[in-house]
Amino acid sequence: MTISSGTLVNAGIEAGLIDAETVAELRVKSRRERSDLLETITLHGRFPPAALYQALAALKGLVFLGSRDLAVEAETLRRIPPSLLLRRRCLPVRVGSEALYLASADPEDYFAAEQIGRILGQPLTLALAEPLAIEARLRKALRHAGLAAEESSAVAEIDPVAELDEIFKRAYVSRASDVHFLPGKEGMNVRLRVDGRLTDYPADYSLEEAANLLSRIKVLSGMDISEQRLPQDGGMNHKVAEGREFDIRVAAMPTRWGERGTLRLLEQDAADLSLARLGMGETALARFRQAIARPHGMVLLTGPTGSGKSTTLYAALQEIVSPDINVLTVEDPIERVIDGVSQVQVSGKVSFAGALRGFLRHDPDVIMVGEIRDAETTDIAMKAALTGHLVFSTLHTNNAPSAVTRLHDIGAERFLIASTLVAVIAQRLVRRLCSHCKKARPAEEEEKALLGIAAGEQKLFEPNGCPVCTGTGYRGRVGLFETLWIDETLARLIAEGASERALTAAARDYRTLWDDGRDKTLAGVTSLDEVLRVVGRSPGLN
Repeated sequence: MTISSGTLVNAGIEAGLIDAETVAELRVKSRRERSDLLETITLHGRFPPAALYQALAALKGLVFLGSRDLAVEAETLRRIPPSLLLRRRCLPVRVGSEALYLASADPEDYFAAEQIGRILGQPLTLALAEPLAIEARLRKALRHAGLAAEESSAVAEIDPVAELDEIFKRAYVSRASDVHFLPGKEGMNVRLRVDGRLTDYPADYSLEEAANLLSRIKVLSGMDISEQRLPQDGGMNHKVAEGREFDIRVAAMPTRWGERGTLRLLEQDAADLSLARLGMGETALARFRQAIARPHGMVLLTGPTGSGKSTTLYAALQEIVSPDINVLTVEDPIERVIDGVSQVQVSGKVSFAGALRGFLRHDPDVIMVGEIRDAETTDIAMKAALTGHLVFSTLHTNNAPSAVTRLHDIGAERFLIASTLVAVIAQRLVRRLCSHCKKARPAEEEEKALLGIAAGEQKLFEPNGCPVCTGTGYRGRVGLFETLWIDETLARLIAEGASERALTAAARDYRTLWDDGRDKTLAGVTSLDEVLRVVGRSPGLN
């Protein structure tokens, strides 16, 4: 028996995934557009269908099994007729060392649990799982077991056009930043990077299906489908929902078992960006707003790839852009479109340095350079900051003070750095605790010592897991910010060649990544484990 959409929707309302009033509006929209109600709801709320099944499992008092929980034992599978599993859409899985569950998409399918339990000679506990995850694991398990042709025909072949659209929809509702297509010896897996962590997309593809899917991606992104021995890059655009679309940066590379693909999903809408939502503390936010309101100088964001630097710069541009100022950007690639800003894409004919030289002939007030990576770009950007322009850019360094050393290593003179630099902000991203299910516990003595807390009771929050966060305990990410504000004292020290430690000792309102992580831990925004994972234990220079 298939679960009705109404049952799943009601479970979602009970779990707080969506409210009843919104569901009523979406139900009308679904009927008007003749679209699937569950798809309409998940696209609107931006949560995966698995969240509804997890909510239903909680409501029914059942265990919910995610994609990675559906591990099938070959010996167990050989004892069960494949036709029974295909017909009932279920799968026996072992969780831990003892418990044997029957993963089913139907919370009332006790008959299947009893029937398979008799075959195996031991009782099975019914558990709920997303149908797509069950089907994917079943496809893989039956294929590996060498199904007879008449039985394997029940496992439908995929349509690469429709399948790719479903992958993009899942990436959108899961708020994924990347999609990885990973070929293996017997097939291909797909993984989504959600909140900085890779999660499984519930599908399994044969080598032939994988080749068809990669060919479809290469066609859409303008690659040569006949070339499978060299790395290729491309791009495409995909509309996933009304008013929501991705620009997608695509990379393909040959591996031992076939081509792998990596897709970076770049949401185009910058209207929802704001500095207030990034997670800066009140003092840091006020100082940053002062820095980006200056008529000239250079503001740098530093950190590794994927630390949110570009998002912070876009939020800053979104705040200051107005008809009164001329804003130009050069980016690789353009990740978000901002109204009122002239954005230039780096290409084979346009470099960062070349675009910067051109910008100076277009009367700019504010210039944003996607990345400072060579001496020529550094020189032009710093001279632009010196001659009456406000320049934003990013740099790859581990902390804020080392940006000065990095600029000097690239080739910038120290007096030029001292004259132009206004602020340096180092940034990292940590996962935000789910507000629906995070739980408090007393801090241990070691944790108090690490956080510098005086003796006494102190509560810390940790992840728990619920349908809203799909069981991870985290939902979304928040920035950690290390802030170095350049005043006259620091400018003089920079010009004199002072060390990074001397700069931090003389800096006012200087806060390390650890300081910000500590504050967000104590405030219950994130967990101590998450801060330690990203920043480490050292409260000094990171």
